Amino acid sequence: MQPKKWKLLSKKDVSPSKWFPIEERTYQLPNGRIVDDFTVTTLADVAMIVPITKDKKVIIVNQYKPGVDEVIMQFPAGRIEDTHKNMDETAQHELEEETGVKVELSQLTQFARLSGFSTKATEIVFVYLAKDCEFNSQQHFDSTEDIEIVKLSFEEMDRLIEANEIWCGQTIAAWELAKKKFPAVLR
Repeated sequence: MQPKKWKLLSKKDVSPSKWFPIEERTYQLPNGRIVDDFTVTTLADVAMIVPITKDKKVIIVNQYKPGVDEVIMQFPAGRIEDTHKNMDETAQHELEEETGVKVELSQLTQFARLSGFSTKATEIVFVYLAKDCEFNSQQHFDSTEDIEIVKLSFEEMDRLIEANEIWCGQTIAAWELAKKKFPAVLR
């Protein structure tokens, strides 16, 4: 039997801060049961970019992430903001902001969607491949960012994932999907 969607009956913003929006929701399940205390975070969607340089290197960023209280390596990424028209523009903006790589929209290809916490978060990560990247601009960090750029060969990227030195799940998923979808680019 095919699973059915729950019916949203009501929602109320109970956010503790602008950094972590939360809704308390009431749902009616397909069997008629009412769940009146279900909470969901409504974080904005994210653009994550797999940047590949002209000389066949992958660019990742090393930065502190408060949720896991660690400095971790991951692909450049950021949330859609009111100043962005769409996710393509978000990807373009975040890549330049975090790495100093400015690309044309024609260099970006959206190839995947990821959800890291699908039961309790509305956030979707839209994954892009950026080809022929060059460091041709300036980094423009947000006030909370401190980022180190790391350039790796494809083999180094795989080795660091296997060694659990790159352990961000979305970065690993994006890399593995990119290798499958763009074998001519990533070899």
